[in-house]
Amino acid sequence: MNSEPTLTRIRNARRRISAKCGHDPYKLVEYYIELQKQYQDRLIPVDKPLYQRRGRIFSNQSKCLNLDFQD
Repeated sequence: MNSEPTLTRIRNARRRISAKCGHDPYKLVEYYIELQKQYQDRLIPVDKPLYQRRGRIFSNQSKCLNLDFQD
């Protein structure tokens, strides 16, 4: 596992949030939905899913064919 300090802080924050929700995935989803509602004015709306954006075609969402040709 990568031990870069930034990733370590992110993982620790995720662990604290999970513990706050009793490690219950349903409560965790509820927590994040409430955060979305609370900070709705800060979120950037998207017109299509990430896997369909930026000139890339994903036939199987896990594979990408990059169509951004650069010389």
